[in-house]
Amino acid sequence: MKKILAIMLVVLLAAGSFAACSSAENNTGSKDTAGNDGGSPSSNEEGTSSVLKDGKDTVLTVMFPGNNSTPASLDAVNKAITEIARETIDCTVELKIVEWGVYAEQQNLLLSSGEPIDLVFALANVSSTVNNGQVLDITDLAPVYAPESMELMGRYIDACKINGALYGFPTYRDFASASGLVCVTEILNELGVDPETIKTWDDVGNLLAKVKETHPELDVLVPSDMSSGMTGTALNGVFDGGIAGVGIYADGRDGLTVYNTHKTDEFMEFAKRAYDWNQKGYFIADPTTITDTRQTFFKAGSAFGFIGTYHPGVQAGEGVSTGVDMTAIQITEATSGTTNITTFQYLVPASADSPEKSVALMNLMFSNPEVQNLLRFGIEGTDYVVNNGVASYPDGVNNENVGWYNETFLTGNATIGYKWVTEPSDIWEKYQEFNDGAKLSPAYGFSYNSEGVKAELTAVQNVLNKYTPLIYAGLAEPEETVAELNKELESAGIDNIVKDVQAQLDAWSAKQ
Repeated sequence: MKKILAIMLVVLLAAGSFAACSSAENNTGSKDTAGNDGGSPSSNEEGTSSVLKDGKDTVLTVMFPGNNSTPASLDAVNKAITEIARETIDCTVELKIVEWGVYAEQQNLLLSSGEPIDLVFALANVSSTVNNGQVLDITDLAPVYAPESMELMGRYIDACKINGALYGFPTYRDFASASGLVCVTEILNELGVDPETIKTWDDVGNLLAKVKETHPELDVLVPSDMSSGMTGTALNGVFDGGIAGVGIYADGRDGLTVYNTHKTDEFMEFAKRAYDWNQKGYFIADPTTITDTRQTFFKAGSAFGFIGTYHPGVQAGEGVSTGVDMTAIQITEATSGTTNITTFQYLVPASADSPEKSVALMNLMFSNPEVQNLLRFGIEGTDYVVNNGVASYPDGVNNENVGWYNETFLTGNATIGYKWVTEPSDIWEKYQEFNDGAKLSPAYGFSYNSEGVKAELTAVQNVLNKYTPLIYAGLAEPEETVAELNKELESAGIDNIVKDVQAQLDAWSAKQ
């Protein structure tokens, strides 16, 4: 564990804005990087302790997505995290896992209903939950009940503020955006294709043609996920903007000029490419109706690849979740905007029983190695074993029968936990290199307040839900369909959103 913490220290200090952690010492994973047993939020402060250790066994429900809502080790993981948390918080931890296919819908439903949830993983649209009063401002709570996490993640936490207020912590991951092809390594090798030679989407198309010819029994491409579909991530890194397809060019080619990105040449180009690829049979049949995750197809040996988000950990992550050796090939340039950091956060819902305890538990997720290993790998000895500081499956356990596993972007701050056996020894340095090497958007640091266009956003999103799944799947003739899309977007008020974003962006820029 000392090696883990040492590597984490290198990674975080490289960011240039984290406090030194050289006093950390840990042989069992039971101390955080500030040297506090169990990642105590602020146990040396009497007032804080009295709030967290109030004699009330508060049930703290943490909601996040996963491939299985009832993994075999769920009860054991809940019990183990509860045991650690009770050292500093009177609580019982209950992890609520919602399957990916319905997570976005369930997140919106539960936040709207006011059902008791104490921490929630937000996929996107944090500003909307703020505007709707569904999550709490934790600006004053975080320094008191999560000081270690504020130190470790400070640079990125600051980027999540909306109008100067903090509502959540971003999970540590790729804070830059790029897209590429993720595919089965064995087939690449069989075809004699060097992934280093695949540089453009045209190169990808040529590769897909070879796969289709030599393996007609396979689905050449399957959906990345329910929301992105077949090609929804293909323009990652091109635009900076997570509001209804409104944004700027992330590489700064047009400065801070805001566009409806669906009217750009880049969007039309990829709409045509998706249509062409589907006509050639590269896409799985009926992709808009599929509810299975992509991992299902790779486990079954029935697919070659998918177009998805590229980052340094995707190759190892897909390998662990599928049991198949995968290769990730970056196509678009990595760029970084505020939304790259704010997209995945843990937030405190307005329905939280004790916001102080919620923030303190979140602190454990981001600063306590034991909690982090439980969230990512499950129960040591059952779901994983550790050799020389590296986690792997025990004998007789594999990705098909393991009782627990989560990808790093779901678990908080994975840099403080064990590495997985298939991950490079310098995985977190690679993440830091990827993040630091990304081209910064001219709007980096800008946070949009959508309060003034809530009605337009709803109407625009309804139009996008109608058209984009068909366009991403190549199921509609692009010239005609994109024209219809933009006509309906204009009727729904997208130009008002563009003007509103532009006005706020110009005001923000004037103060820089």
